[in-house]
Amino acid sequence: MINRKKIQVTILPALLIILLSAVTCLAADRSAFTALADRVQALGLGMQGYVLGRPLTSRQKAIALAHPVAGSYKGTYRFRDGGLVVVADTGDDRVLAMYQRRENVGFAQLKNMVAHLMTAFAEPTTMAHDKILYWAFNEQGQVSEDAFNKAKKDQKTRELGILATVKLNSTMAIMAGGGTPDTLAANEETGTIYFIITSDPMVQAFMAGQG
Repeated sequence: MINRKKIQVTILPALLIILLSAVTCLAADRSAFTALADRVQALGLGMQGYVLGRPLTSRQKAIALAHPVAGSYKGTYRFRDGGLVVVADTGDDRVLAMYQRRENVGFAQLKNMVAHLMTAFAEPTTMAHDKILYWAFNEQGQVSEDAFNKAKKDQKTRELGILATVKLNSTMAIMAGGGTPDTLAANEETGTIYFIITSDPMVQAFMAGQG
């Protein structure tokens, strides 16, 4: 006959060990996320008073409660402050990303957005396909264009230690031929422009902590 009490006595400690191990792993993951978020926060990247990696202020939390955006990933919430959408984690309200998307806009709006981003983050680190501007930041600050291009050529971009990025995507060409990001082609084309400020390492650490 099966001794059910003996089985229960044997199984319960094992289950307790598994549970404690899971809790310990989650706590370690959370600790890793917090440490990384602190490093990202030190870069001071953000917009409209929101800083990547920094917890929301009480005023910003009130805006979040008043203007929620549906469809958030597990453990996060989104809200809108004017045209800016902010993504924060539910644990301690740290900013994971912020982005803005505009559709059916012309070159005047594109030029304004490029100028706004360049005022906030200086010259972009690199440009791709005439429709993407990209700013990369590591512990020391913004990665230079030369350093980025050399690392990309040598397939060593991981060695740059990029902590955070700002990326602008446009369905329209950003520059006139041979120009700079502030010399835009002037025509009647319209399209979609989108920028996002985020940290891939921080987001990955956050997702690891979600189990």
